[in-house]
Amino acid sequence: MMLLFVCLLYLPLSVLGDDRDAHLYRVNIYMPPEKGRDETAEIRQIKDTVNDLTDIKVLFSFKELGNPRILLVLDVEKPGSWSQLTGFLSRKGYEFSAVSLYQCGDFAKGLGVSIPDDMWSSSFEDEDLLMDRKTLLVGDLSTLEYNEMLKWTFEKDVALRKSGQKQTCFKTLAVFPVELMYFGPVSQHVMDEMEEYLRGPRRFQNEVTRIQNLDHYT
Repeated sequence: MMLLFVCLLYLPLSVLGDDRDAHLYRVNIYMPPEKGRDETAEIRQIKDTVNDLTDIKVLFSFKELGNPRILLVLDVEKPGSWSQLTGFLSRKGYEFSAVSLYQCGDFAKGLGVSIPDDMWSSSFEDEDLLMDRKTLLVGDLSTLEYNEMLKWTFEKDVALRKSGQKQTCFKTLAVFPVELMYFGPVSQHVMDEMEEYLRGPRRFQNEVTRIQNLDHYT
């Protein structure tokens, strides 16, 4: 098993953003089925272990509903701290991977979109949550048209926030077409917005997953 990192590609800064937040990572952990495995106890151990890691801050931790998969968003202050996490996961026999992330707020501002200070939520309560991985397809769009589509996407996010909907967002770093990853509570308003995305003329590919906040996992 190997911890996988996504390397920077030589793509326009307007699309990628810079690497100021290259210390942010999404870590995916899969626990293969094993006879006698106490999934609940092991998830608690993962939660407690990552929270105790030196120089690694857990920003978010989720479990996919119905699947033995854990998703972490980590702020890794020192690269050497990875050995604490990878050693633990390897000893447990888990499959895992990681990709670099970038703050959506900084990315949106780089496109010229005005983002409110309280735009993104830093935590969620014990509520129904979903993860939406949104890929913005290029097709035959020019760079200008593609950037306009990105701006339109974030402007819709701002409108959604003003309506009272909580969510947070990260961009997968150095990936093209642009991939945005949203976390937030399930609501009818969100579902209506997603339906509008899918039915409209915009070019999106959505992968939606129901998740549970590990901060409230039982």
